[in-house]
Amino acid sequence: MYAERPGAVDVVIAGGGPAACAVALTLRRYTGLSVMLVEQSGYEHSKVGETLSPGVLPLLDYLGVGEAFRDAGFSPSYAFTAAWGDDQVRARDFLFTGRGHGWHLDRRRFDAGLANAARSFGAQLLLKARLRDICREQEGWCLTASLEDGELPLRCGYLIDATGRSAWLARAVGAKKLRHDRLVGVATYHAASTVPVEACSLVESVPQGWWYSAPVPDGRVVSVLMTDSDLLQENHASRFAFWQAALDRAPQTRARIGGREAEEPLRIWPAHSQSLVPCCGPGWAAAGDAAAAFDPLSSMGIGYALSTGIQAARLAAAHFADGSGEALQRQAYGDDIGRHIDEYLTLKRGYYQAEGRFAEEQFWARRRAGEES
Repeated sequence: MYAERPGAVDVVIAGGGPAACAVALTLRRYTGLSVMLVEQSGYEHSKVGETLSPGVLPLLDYLGVGEAFRDAGFSPSYAFTAAWGDDQVRARDFLFTGRGHGWHLDRRRFDAGLANAARSFGAQLLLKARLRDICREQEGWCLTASLEDGELPLRCGYLIDATGRSAWLARAVGAKKLRHDRLVGVATYHAASTVPVEACSLVESVPQGWWYSAPVPDGRVVSVLMTDSDLLQENHASRFAFWQAALDRAPQTRARIGGREAEEPLRIWPAHSQSLVPCCGPGWAAAGDAAAAFDPLSSMGIGYALSTGIQAARLAAAHFADGSGEALQRQAYGDDIGRHIDEYLTLKRGYYQAEGRFAEEQFWARRRAGEES
């Protein structure tokens, strides 16, 4: 193994979210490889809530964390509801899938739990650390981890980029991002209330884009306006007014928020679709949003991150095997990512074309014409 060399580790993973942790858990559970996770945060900041479908449970079981997840006490989600194409709210009930209910996550706690599980399986976990000075050497990589109290020189045999849409590590070794649209989320949390909120997520289309809202485990409600970044920039001086105007056109979202106060300033986060070319290469692979990122409407979030993390871990394991099959596995991985992107783009066009009420509005006209980037 590469880690038999002084000061070396077999696999270094940039990132600490679901994709990164899936890589670490797979490698530690099913191989003898040494693993280091390098996460920029300390999991101290909240993330916009996400609904997890019951279909993700087999992946969590494979990673050895399914039982801990079931015992974590996340709030149940019984349905996904949408007012799309007209004013009527329609529901897809998770209970009728035969897999039970889904969950509304506290993403900070969920991500930290995965990272701690990886550490319990033997992965090294560096928090509040950044990688830099990445350089290829004859049989691996040399790089530096910048920590709060100094720097740590590293050597590894394989790199995994799980840095999300930035994909900065893959770009540092020559990959390029292809951006497919300009979608952003404008998010805030609304204070807890004695008035209960239905245990389901809600999507509602408006002229400016569409809304997502859901209860979170601590009793608050998260609301997110999905719109295009340039439309929002045109209203830079009055983003709250833009947000409020969109909320005024969303009666279902308004009703579930009720009189709850917004607890914090509006936060803007990237939600655009993108792909990475290539998504892997000799001695490295990208996973999760770094490999391919999707419109949240697709529900290809955590489940896809876990799945690609598992596949990227298998690529790393192949690299340390006899090496004869690694090139073929890289090709298969790239083909699989490409197939998912093509299928997703076709589905996305269908989703957006199903909403015809706002066809003349810029956000919707772009998607009907296929001119989003």
